[in-house]
Amino acid sequence: MEYTEGKILNLTLRKNNKERIDKKFLKKIYEHKWISMILVSLIVLSTINAMMIYNFFKILQNI
Repeated sequence: MEYTEGKILNLTLRKNNKERIDKKFLKKIYEHKWISMILVSLIVLSTINAMMIYNFFKILQNI
C-alpha cells in the first residue's frame, strides 16, 4: 500500500512540475514580448525576401 501511495505522489509531483515549467516559459515570453515579436517578424521577412530573390532570378533565367 505504501508503495502505490509513493508512486501516485511522484506522478502528481511530476505533473505539477511540468505545469510550473510551462508557466515559467509562458511568463518569460510574456515578459519579453517585444523581443519575441521582433524575432518572429525577422524570420517572416527574411523568408519573404528569400522567396522574392528566388523568383527574381527565375524570371531573369527565362529572359
